[in-house]
This record gives sequence, C-alpha cells and structure tokens, in this order.
Amino acid sequence: MKVCQCFGQNAVEIIGLCDPAETTIFVERQDEDDCVEVGAWTQISVPELFRLPGDKPDIGTIDKVFAEVKVISTRIVNTPIGPCPTKENIEGTRLTGKKLVVEGVLKQKIVYTAARADQPVFTVHFDAKFSAFIVLTPHDDHKDFCVEACIEDVFAIPFNPREVFKNVTLFLQVKPFSDTDSDSRVYFE
Repeated sequence: MKVCQCFGQNAVEIIGLCDPAETTIFVERQDEDDCVEVGAWTQISVPELFRLPGDKPDIGTIDKVFAEVKVISTRIVNTPIGPCPTKENIEGTRLTGKKLVVEGVLKQKIVYTAARADQPVFTVHFDAKFSAFIVLTPHDDHKDFCVEACIEDVFAIPFNPREVFKNVTLFLQVKPFSDTDSDSRVYFE
C-alpha cells in the first residue's frame, strides 16, 4: 500500500529566523594540502507538544510564531579520546576528549485565531529548554569562545484544538571571541 500526502507552503508567519547568508562558518585551520578543518558546530531539532493554558480558547489557526534562542549555560566535559581524534567514525563524529555542553531555552510566542465565530486573536507565551553538545578540537585551549545560535526553521501546526506540535531546528556554533561579540560572550576556564 502506498500512502502519500502533499503539503503546500506553511501559511504560518515565522519571526526570528536567522539569515543563512549572514552566518559565517568558522574555519579553524587550513593545512598544507588545502584541506580545511571546519570549526565546532552542531545542528539540533527541538520538538515539543505544547498544551494551551486553561484560560485560552481553542485554536482555529496559527497566524504567527515568534522565536528567540537564549544560551543559559555551557560547560566543557571530558570524553573518551578515539584512536584518531581528528578523524570521523562511520557515524560522522569524532572523539577528541572534549565536548562543550550547551543548555538553552527557546523563548516563543504563538499568535493564533480562536476557533470561535467571532474569530478573536490570542497570544500564548512559552519556553522550551534544550541541551546539546559540540565536539571540540583537541588542540584548542578552550578559552575566549562564544556560542552563536541560529534558528534555521520553525514548524508549528495545531495537533488538536488544545495542543500545538512545534519543531525548531537550531544551528549552534562555537567561535573564537572577539571584541565585537559583546552580547554573546561565553568564557571557558
């Protein structure tokens, strides 16, 4: 049996996405063969099923989603070191001996039209916590770095009249700190 569903463009307006053209991928070094070793980054997906508070009416349609990422804590953890720490395993990961654990919160606001005849518009605020890790290179001194967070995509759909399924795709990157990054300073000692 073949099952196929076709979907059009998401009609929900998303506010808070980063512009991929303005995101620079940090390059750690370039070796003698012109092979580039890229910086430390990861991409994660943060799914959530959110229930409306009891004082809010049922959802008719979702109109807008506002999203913002806040990094609330970071820490470096020691991990096993692979036999070739600069080489990837079959899964595409490396064991360098160091990972940066990044914990944060997605601050979100959904604007929706109620499932009522008069169709009033309501707003609901909610936060979704997340945790991710970024493999660090073994040769870094792990000082004076910042974590850059980029919301790549937000998908939101009513699951039923009282719940919203939402998924946020995040890009998290560790970059060397510069004096121009005053609002995203994360120091490692």
